[in-house]
Amino acid sequence: MSFKNRLSGWMPSGPKAWLIVILGVFILLMCVYQILVEPSSDTDPNTYTLPNKKSIDVSGKELSSSTFNAPASDNNSVDPVQQVATPKALPHMVEHVIKSGETLDGIFQKLGFSRQDMYAILEADEEYLVLDPLIPGDTLIFTTDKDGKLQSLSRRLDPSKSIAYVRHDGGGFTYKEYTKPINYVQEAEHGTINGSFYWSAKKLGLSDANIVIVRDLLKGRFDFRRDIRAGDAFDVVLKKGDVDGKPVGSDQLEALQITVKGHTYRAFLYSDGRFYDEHGNSLTPALLRWPTKIHYRVTSPFNPHRRHPITGRLAPHNGTDLGAPSGTKVFATGDGVVTRVAYQKYAGKYLDINNIGIYSTRFLHLSKILVKRGQHVKRGQVIALSGNTGRTTGPHLHYELHVNGKPVDPMKAKIPTLQSIPKSKMKAFKEHVKRWIAMMNQQPY
Repeated sequence: MSFKNRLSGWMPSGPKAWLIVILGVFILLMCVYQILVEPSSDTDPNTYTLPNKKSIDVSGKELSSSTFNAPASDNNSVDPVQQVATPKALPHMVEHVIKSGETLDGIFQKLGFSRQDMYAILEADEEYLVLDPLIPGDTLIFTTDKDGKLQSLSRRLDPSKSIAYVRHDGGGFTYKEYTKPINYVQEAEHGTINGSFYWSAKKLGLSDANIVIVRDLLKGRFDFRRDIRAGDAFDVVLKKGDVDGKPVGSDQLEALQITVKGHTYRAFLYSDGRFYDEHGNSLTPALLRWPTKIHYRVTSPFNPHRRHPITGRLAPHNGTDLGAPSGTKVFATGDGVVTRVAYQKYAGKYLDINNIGIYSTRFLHLSKILVKRGQHVKRGQVIALSGNTGRTTGPHLHYELHVNGKPVDPMKAKIPTLQSIPKSKMKAFKEHVKRWIAMMNQQPY
């Protein structure tokens, strides 16, 4: 049978048959249209298709009213950042709350940004290291152009300060800082000792850092454990800052007074960052007792009659050995001038500093020295890293204190205080003192 004869067998005959065929084709086309064009009944009402055929869930927090005209759902339990599929589907701004264990690389991959942009931002951050480490709970804010290309990454450090990495014309990113003015007020807090000094001070509102300051200032004037009694008066003046009503940073201790065994001890902060008594005499030791931030275990104390642990011979130990691991930061214990930077087969890498007046200090077995001979250094400045050089039994820091050229025990020697306030500044200082004392005594000034 020919193809023409086969086809004629399938052709409708008569007007009714043709009408049925046309109606069937029309119904079929309508079904196809419903499938391809109209959304299905189970389509999420919060998901919208963008012109580029990429979709994004906006059921969470609305991020850019100019990007979506559709209303957002009241459901705020979904993180909108996690729903982003591609950079081109991004709204103009995305806030990402850092989670524990997240890395910047992982965040960029999750949001669909390129590693090239991430590396460019890290290059801009090289001098500032604001993105290292990432702190869980902090928020990163990404902004993009209409095509989803990353334009900036910003991070709020505190209520008063934010930083941003902004794309420049060359394609890289520039580091910028933005600050808000801080409103400062001075407030007096009043209390009494009830239990330990530490817990009494905490109840008064002092931070751990401020409690350490109080102890360091007054520990040479009375014993915090034996002399303090329940009911002793304790008052402080704290400088507090806020931005838009939100506290900023830690409270700064401005003044304190405490009465112990009927005697009142006071300390007042001066513009040089150091504390003085009401007469302008310095309360700050001229030398730090410890050359490290952590008070490491003393592995070998000062002992002029010690026998050397390796040779067994009588060999005075003119300093104190601290069990600091290699690479520990070593501080200058006082202002001074570096007089020697050298290496010796027994001492290893070491340096000497001529401090105030009759005092000098020495640091042995260093892994790295960060200062040069003739350089002026400040009390608390990092001058070296501890190590294991020279003749040692293990990593440690050997620290010496000399008075008039003779070694003394640095852990027990009497340390002088710094100079008093200059006479030309004394009148202004005493005006501050009068006001602070009135505040602490709850008297008008």
